[in-house]
Amino acid sequence: MLKRAFLFLSLSIGLIPAAYASDVYRDCANLVTDYAYHRDRYDAVAFSNLFTEDASLKVGNGSWEGRANIRARIEGLDSSGSIRHLMSTIRIEPIDELHASGVSYATIYTSAAGSNSTEGFAIIGEYHDDFELTDSGWKISKRELKSVFSYEDK
Repeated sequence: MLKRAFLFLSLSIGLIPAAYASDVYRDCANLVTDYAYHRDRYDAVAFSNLFTEDASLKVGNGSWEGRANIRARIEGLDSSGSIRHLMSTIRIEPIDELHASGVSYATIYTSAAGSNSTEGFAIIGEYHDDFELTDSGWKISKRELKSVFSYEDK
């Protein structure tokens, strides 16, 4: 709480706006890449800890509310196959001292259990994010994957 009060005071009197924006970008971009890393390893605990307690996650037709449900989603996945999220074009915009938004591009590949081959990407999409500064640092408060290209488009 003290960290947020100091940050608010510093921003209000204009002491660190450029450094603040840089810190927000770095911290939120790290959340984007950590999401991919922990998701690809089916690490439900580390994955869910990237989110606020009341976060929402929407992927395809699925939607999960709250950190516990997001964790349960990863725990319930079949981890016998492989998945890789390749993240690129990460754009983060600070909104105020406690909020930021972002868009990042993802190319996602999957392969079946026991195989290391794939016929191509499973989806190319954009993650649209809302971030929130909490007492334990920046977290994802809302994340939605929007499909741009998929095999279903053929």
